[in-house]
Amino acid sequence: MKGHATKILRIYLWVLGASLLLQGSISLILRIIHIPPPAFTLNAINADPLHATIHIVWGLVMLALLVDARRRGPRAIALLGISFGAFYIGLALLGVLIYHPFGLRLDLGENLFHSMCGPTTLALSIWAMNEAPEPKPSLEIDN
Repeated sequence: MKGHATKILRIYLWVLGASLLLQGSISLILRIIHIPPPAFTLNAINADPLHATIHIVWGLVMLALLVDARRRGPRAIALLGISFGAFYIGLALLGVLIYHPFGLRLDLGENLFHSMCGPTTLALSIWAMNEAPEPKPSLEIDN
């Protein structure tokens, strides 16, 4: 079915972008108002400020680009996913190889999330990219 991979990727990125934005925002708000998260949260909403900011930025970027996705086309959506997937695979590797890289508190839970989310996003994005039509060459000449 043509476009199936892109539809799945689009839904996945909407959910992921909204979740990252929500998680990062809650994490920062709790730090700003000095309310410790409940003990049962497994640190999911207790990210350090830099890590929470990374989640917020990625969430905003994803949602902003997805709002305009129809105009941008399926290749743009796939490129967004490839960029995110590669970034999160890199974050997962850094978290495993270096103790708290760049001051990011990346412990087991964070590394597991990045290790699942990065490759999943990359795989879905490559699938969508392979399904996307090639861009039409422009006949315009730049001066």
